Amino acid sequence: MKQLVLVTAIAAVCAAPMAAMAGNTVYGSLSYSVNSVDQDTATGQDGLSGEDNVSLLGIKGSIGDDIKAFYHLQTGAPSDANGGRAFNQRFYFGGLSGSFGKVAYGRMTNAYKFAGFAMDPFYNLSHVNAGGSVAFGGATYGLSPATNGFTDNALQYTSPSLGGNFKLNASVYIDDGNDDEHGFNAGGHWTADDFNVGVQFASNGKNSTVPNVAADGDAVRVYGGYKADKWSVGVSYESVDLSTTFEDVGYLYITGRIKLTPKTELIGSIGSVDDGPAEGTGFIGGVFHTIAPKTEIYATYSTASIEPAPSVGAEKDPSVFAIGARHKFSFGGS
Repeated sequence: MKQLVLVTAIAAVCAAPMAAMAGNTVYGSLSYSVNSVDQDTATGQDGLSGEDNVSLLGIKGSIGDDIKAFYHLQTGAPSDANGGRAFNQRFYFGGLSGSFGKVAYGRMTNAYKFAGFAMDPFYNLSHVNAGGSVAFGGATYGLSPATNGFTDNALQYTSPSLGGNFKLNASVYIDDGNDDEHGFNAGGHWTADDFNVGVQFASNGKNSTVPNVAADGDAVRVYGGYKADKWSVGVSYESVDLSTTFEDVGYLYITGRIKLTPKTELIGSIGSVDDGPAEGTGFIGGVFHTIAPKTEIYATYSTASIEPAPSVGAEKDPSVFAIGARHKFSFGGS
C-alpha cells in the first residue's frame, strides 16, 4: 500500500502543469558497482559481486513567501533484488522556514549524523564501513556508526545565520513509549571564506531514540574543513558511547580531494578507531571521472586493519576493490 501511495504521488507531480510544479522537485540517483570483496572472516562474503549502492528516489518542495511550508520524502529504490519490493523506507519530514530559521518534524537525518555524512565523499559506496566490515552503503571507516541511520519522531530547529556566518541547531527525538526517555541534539556551525568548523552533541534516553548510540549514552563530534579552488580537506573527531562495555570510543576521520582535471578527481580518506569492536586503522582511495552531466564512473580501493578486543573477535583485514557508476537526475523546481 505504501508503495502504491508513493507511485501515485510521483505520477501526480509529473502530470501537474509546469506552473503548479513551481517549488516541487523530483530527484533520484542510480548507483551500482562491481566489487572484488574480501571480508576476511570465516562466514563473510568473498569474491566478485555486483551491488546496488543505495539508489534512491525523492520528492521535495515548498510553498509560501515570507514563511514557507516545505516537505521532503526520500525512499530507497534498489536496482537489484529487494525481496520483491520496489522501495525501502528512508525518511519523510516537513516543516516551516522563514526569518526565524527552520523547524522540521518527522523521520530525518539528524544534525549529528549530517555533519559526517556531508564530509564523507564515499558515503553509500562500496567500502569498509563504520563497523569494520565490507558494506555497500553507509558511512566510511573512521566515522562512527552514529553517522548511519535515520531518526524517528525528530523535532529539529535550525537558526538563521547569526552575524552572517554562524548557525545553531537544537533537536528533540521523542520517545514513543511511556517512559519520557527522549533523546536530544545540540550544536553549531561556523563558516568564513573557505573555512568551516562545527560541533554536535547527541544524547540518548534509555530507549535509544538516537540511532547507533548506546541507551543513556552520548556522542560528541568536532569537525571542520577547508576548500580551495582545486583541492579540499576535512576532518572529524568523535567520542561515542556504543554500549555499556564500549564507552567513549574515539573515531578520527580525515579526507581530502584534488581536482586533476575539470572532470576528474582523486579522493582519499584515512580513518582510525581507538577502541570497541572495530578498533584499528583504515584507508580508502579512488578516482572519479564525470562522463556526462550528472553521470560519473569511478574506481576505489578500501581496506582496514581491525584489532578488536579479545572478547569481540579475531583480527581481520577486510578490503574491497570497486568499479562503479553513479547517475543523478532531477526535474521540476522553481
